[in-house]
Amino acid sequence: MRQLVQLQKQADDFKTLHTEMIFVFREEKSGVDGLRKIKDRTKTGFTLTFDLDKKSTKAYSTKRMTFDNFVIDRKGNVQAIIDGTLRDRATADELLKVLRKLEG
Repeated sequence: MRQLVQLQKQADDFKTLHTEMIFVFREEKSGVDGLRKIKDRTKTGFTLTFDLDKKSTKAYSTKRMTFDNFVIDRKGNVQAIIDGTLRDRATADELLKVLRKLEG
């Protein structure tokens, strides 16, 4: 949740780059209520969703306990992967750097 809070602080920068931030939770067992609580606690305006059976996310995160961030273009192509761990996830600055580079 720390990452959500940190990224939310720079939400305007992401918006300027026409970026939609979507966070997919694979471990949120409380379903929609759990996501609502996370959204309320973090005060995030980003889209939160889940993939508990890992049908969609397994195409991106093939290893167990990965917390990578993916920059995906409008066509669904992965343009960048920023590695992450449970304790060390991508920062807003790292994501913004990639997005600015892609915008060219």
